[in-house]
Amino acid sequence: MKVALNLLLICLSYIAFGQNKTYLGVEIGPKFELYDLMDNENSITTNTTVNSPIYGITVGQEINKTFTGEVGFYVNHYGLSYSIGENFRFSKPDGMVAFQIPLRLKARLNLYKDKLSIVTTIGYTIGINNDFGSSSSSSIFLSRSGPGTISDSIRVSHMSNYNLAKTYGMVETGIGYEYKFKNALKLYTGVNHLAGFKRVIETDISYRIDDEPEQAAMVFSNGNYFSIVFGIQFPISNLW
Repeated sequence: MKVALNLLLICLSYIAFGQNKTYLGVEIGPKFELYDLMDNENSITTNTTVNSPIYGITVGQEINKTFTGEVGFYVNHYGLSYSIGENFRFSKPDGMVAFQIPLRLKARLNLYKDKLSIVTTIGYTIGINNDFGSSSSSSIFLSRSGPGTISDSIRVSHMSNYNLAKTYGMVETGIGYEYKFKNALKLYTGVNHLAGFKRVIETDISYRIDDEPEQAAMVFSNGNYFSIVFGIQFPISNLW
């Protein structure tokens, strides 16, 4: 990880003096958090849902026709969604807020007349936990009954802890398509996957189904997610 980060920093320092184009970009797209869980009763499942988009700006510098170095700044609102049995589904779109600084190396493979290309990405992202030192909690009771059915109920309480890490790192991989116009303006769409190394979100859950004994579970994450991004890049090197 440290070797990859150093290589990216060296590349970005080198390309700052290059003669190839420099781009300013804007990206936005849906994001899907990836959570792990511990539950002895196996009654809880995590849901992959769109809680909030991820968005940010990037600055990219062409090294040559194949490689581009890129840095950026993103805002990431982590959400949480899980289900208990068949009757209860919880979704929280306003969890931890993180600011992310990606360092990327992109490789471009021309598909059509130097206009349409497939782009692969590898990089390292520094995350800053803006909610470090905070937590949130809630309690919910649900019941259901109907003609010819047996009534059932679920009691749930949980507490999310964001006081685990102020900063954290994630490895990024991605693949996408890029279309370049004659004026060097670029449109981009792709899929990115980010995986971290230490726990940054932890939610302790207590639940009780009908008259069964109360159970404990935990949902946690290293910050992992995958996203689908749509972006536009403007050439700004012509300004100088």
